[in-house]
Amino acid sequence: MNKPKVLIVGAGKVGSVLARALYSQGYELVGIASRTLDSARELAKQFGVKAGTEAVDFTKEANIVLLTTPDRYIGKVVEELAKKSGFRPGQVVIHTSGCLPTEILKPAREQGAFIGCMHPLQSFANKELSIEALSGVYFALSGHDEVIVAGKKIVEDLGGNGFVMLDKDRALYHAGACIVSNYTVSLIHWASQLYSSFGLSREEASKALLPLLQGTVNQIKELGPTEALTGPISRGDSITIEAHLQVLENDEEKKLYQNLGLYTLGVALEKGTIDQMQSNSMTELLKMKLKEKEDEQQ
Repeated sequence: MNKPKVLIVGAGKVGSVLARALYSQGYELVGIASRTLDSARELAKQFGVKAGTEAVDFTKEANIVLLTTPDRYIGKVVEELAKKSGFRPGQVVIHTSGCLPTEILKPAREQGAFIGCMHPLQSFANKELSIEALSGVYFALSGHDEVIVAGKKIVEDLGGNGFVMLDKDRALYHAGACIVSNYTVSLIHWASQLYSSFGLSREEASKALLPLLQGTVNQIKELGPTEALTGPISRGDSITIEAHLQVLENDEEKKLYQNLGLYTLGVALEKGTIDQMQSNSMTELLKMKLKEKEDEQQ
């Protein structure tokens, strides 16, 4: 059975990885369109297909138009394509944004296309990410039934897992993804700075912390996020928490530590390694330190 013909609009990190992955699974790429001709050509030459800056030059050939541009450009790209009658009835038009709703593709729907979203729950740090990085990845799908069917088939071919969600939940879904991906990077960056204060270089600090991070991820994978919790809050160790608060000098960083600690108390209670009395005592400690700092600033 012949697979759909796909147009990739956006030759950035997501578009590059998905293009290679789709091509490896037998999908025919009708072309690569991007804001700059150089980036389009760079990606297109990997598959021997046409490249250009005008997506409308390729859309009529495609069964599926995959919009992998940055979020801020998706609406504009769709509007410009619609003005040039770039969509056709029965065509599937999908964007890969984690947060934007399906409705941003309304101009395509008005020309008879089926519209929807297909967001890979994976981080794309560079264009050369291996296509194996999509294996086992979850993809959030929403939109017309025809899009869900097409999206599930693509995800299956790429070795991923597709799940359907409502448009109204996309922002919340994406917030969760950012907490895990983006803010983990920020926390490692922060911890590396702390380690560099006692002699390690930032590079050495990052290397020192990575086995700890990997061990934590492995425990989460094996036990789940509640049972994987360890550390002073998990064992009700107020003395250690107070020692941490005394040495954290930056006010904003201390506030972040306290707020993360307050959230972690709930996880420890859920795990059952502390009781309500211990939680109340540590809550008082963390909130008291927050209040003291707020009083000083008034």
